Amino acid sequence: MTKHTLYLLCLALGFFIWGCEPEKLERGKEMAVEAERHKVKRIMPEDMEKQARAAGDTITKLVEGAFLQLAESQPKEQALFVAQPDKLPTVNAILKRYNATLERVTFASATEARTFFPTKTSSLKSEAPGTRIKLTPQATFQYQRPIVIRRRNCASCDEPSLLDFTAQELDKLRVFSAQGQPDGYEEEQLRGAWLISFPKEKIIEQITLKTKPSRRGKLFASAADSTAKPTKD
Repeated sequence: MTKHTLYLLCLALGFFIWGCEPEKLERGKEMAVEAERHKVKRIMPEDMEKQARAAGDTITKLVEGAFLQLAESQPKEQALFVAQPDKLPTVNAILKRYNATLERVTFASATEARTFFPTKTSSLKSEAPGTRIKLTPQATFQYQRPIVIRRRNCASCDEPSLLDFTAQELDKLRVFSAQGQPDGYEEEQLRGAWLISFPKEKIIEQITLKTKPSRRGKLFASAADSTAKPTKD
């Protein structure tokens, strides 16, 4: 074999290898991304707290949103939901998913309020504290959100013009303001707290379900078949 022929052969082989490299590189990237998706990630305490806070926020916003509507429409057939907000269908579904419990407490004094919110609670009429999450000795995350006096859902309401979500009865949701009665309430006044207990193992389970890759997706498909657009025959 002449040197010229050997040179041409090496040159052709080099072009062939070079042509395969981009495909190998792209394939390697896809495999690395897929491996990262399947890697078991360590769940940190802050991840669990974030999940409990998000679930608690969703539940309390659903309850208070329902109370706003009930206070205005006053449907007697739905009065049960004021006494038992955990019976609201959407709320009940979320509570079951987490095996969680929803409680509501009413504060009789600032001292009682400080057992849940140690700071910013010099009196029940002081600025309401923020939402708290704490891990109890029973391995549950307890979500604590203050219940404050809210304004009714209307531009200009006659008295009673405020709402008290600690009320257990439909006709007691509406309360008088300090302008309407001497012993009335003030907007944003602290009245109680929503307490939601989430078992730690259920919080971890929900985080795992949220981050787990879809088993239905194909290994290198652009999208899982649960989200892929159907093809025409």
